[in-house]
Amino acid sequence: MTRLSDSLHDRYAPEEDSEQVLFDAGAVILTRHLLELIRLVSEDVGYHGNWAVAVGASRLRGRRRYAGQSHFPSNHRYSADTYEESTGATLAELREAPGTVTRRLLSPLLRSLDSETLFAKALTDEGWASAS
Repeated sequence: MTRLSDSLHDRYAPEEDSEQVLFDAGAVILTRHLLELIRLVSEDVGYHGNWAVAVGASRLRGRRRYAGQSHFPSNHRYSADTYEESTGATLAELREAPGTVTRRLLSPLLRSLDSETLFAKALTDEGWASAS
């Protein structure tokens, strides 16, 4: 994903009063999709070894999560400028526990934005619709 944030502004306010917000849902969904793609490639080419996977984002300092127009915005702002996390994953984990891998990659970010509980199903291996 090339963009994890965007400008959010009131249509009646000047554009310079806009705020950059983070799309934490995008990070979760795209991470799950990437893990599924890795699983499919592994199975297609017959690779049964481990994978090193990582996520990262920059220019995050001071941004809060986008809560939609019907929700109150969170006061939890990300304090660092960058987020980087990596982990290893086996083919068995990619098949049976992609939520666990996603949790290892994204939990620190989501916890700091106070949105980890919102993505509980995606960060576990229960209740997530898999394409497999």
